[in-house]
Parts: sequence; C-alpha cells; structure tokens
Amino acid sequence: MKRGFPFGLVAIMLASSLVGVGLALLVLNSDWFARPARGPALVSLSQRALAREGALAPNFTLTDLDGKAVSLAELRGQPMLINFWASWCPPCLKETPALAEAYRTLIREGRRVVFIGVGTNDTSENLRRFAEEQSIPYLVLFDAEDKVSDAYGVRGMPTTFFVDSSGVIQRIWNGELRKEQVLQFMRELR
Repeated sequence: MKRGFPFGLVAIMLASSLVGVGLALLVLNSDWFARPARGPALVSLSQRALAREGALAPNFTLTDLDGKAVSLAELRGQPMLINFWASWCPPCLKETPALAEAYRTLIREGRRVVFIGVGTNDTSENLRRFAEEQSIPYLVLFDAEDKVSDAYGVRGMPTTFFVDSSGVIQRIWNGELRKEQVLQFMRELR
C-alpha cells in the first residue's frame, strides 16, 4: 500500500506553530515581563496611557546632572520641549546641536520656553560628558531607573514631547528633529 504525502499532518503542524508564535508575541508584548519595580513609581502604570497628544503631561521628579531634584510641575506655565535621549544613540547625538540652536534662537527672540533633555538608559557620567562637550544650554535630567521614559511610553530614541503652557501634550515626535521643525512646533505652542 502506497501512502501519499501527509498534507493533513503538515497543515496541523503549521497551524499549531502559528498559534504558538502568536501566543509568544502576545506574552512578550504584555507587561508580564516588565522590569521589577525599584522603589515607588513616579508615575503609576495606569497613567502610562495619559502620555499622549491632548493629555496632561505626567508629572515627574528627576535629578539634574548636579544632583538637584527638579519637578516637571515647577516648570509648568510656559511652552516646553521634553526630549528623551541617550549619549550612545546616534540620532540623538546628531539631533542635539539642532535642539541647542533652536533653544538659543527662541531665547534670543524673547520667548519664555523650557527645554528638558531626559537622559535615559545611560549613565550620569556619559550624559554629563556629552552635555559638556556639546555645551547644551538647556536643562538635562537623569532618568536613572528609566521610570519616566517608561511612563511616557518611550520605545525608541530620540522621542520628543511638545507641551503647551497649560501642561498638555500637543505633539509627540519619534525620531530625529531638525532645528526648523523644533522652531515651528515651539512657536505654535501657547
């Protein structure tokens, strides 16, 4: 008795494999394997969804490169740019001079703005060295435990949030920005 190729068996194996891959992706993309908490969260997980356009920017407190605590709440009241970056990130390194020049231009125009560079997934020494080499004129904060970048939903760097004077996120930009874009977006904020 001659048997043919077992197409039915192959179809069952293929379907099982696809279901397995789907379940694996579902589990890996869930919070089941999130980093364990390292102390009290600055922003609760339920607030993660709030870091979106049209929502109030989640408050946070981080330290600057001199170890001084800075709260986002104390900086509200003027348009701000919050840029998540790292010293090892090539697009971040390329973008930084554009951000610095845009900041200087806006200040020369007499605009009251706040730029915050949030260094994440990095070391304070690397951030300090880079900030000094680039003569970054705006506030640089260190997200030592990556909690703020997690709360803001940052998945790639650089990621920039444009926040109006009432604290509402008006625009989220993923990827490198040019000086002209920063100036346009900041001038649109009220």
